[in-house]
Amino acid sequence: MTKLREVIIYIVRRRPGITDRQLTEVIYGSDERHQQVNAECRNCSDIERRQGAVHTENYV
Repeated sequence: MTKLREVIIYIVRRRPGITDRQLTEVIYGSDERHQQVNAECRNCSDIERRQGAVHTENYV
């Protein structure tokens, strides 16, 4: 089974600048909360947060 981290990395590599909210919508749909995706992004060394991104959580 594919891990959430692998799915996130796959999407971010194809859509640089995507937000955690957009990632959540792509992975789970529009009605889900984004905390799990946000936490996984913060804990993943393969994903960089766009410099200066505070509220938008853009990942590159």
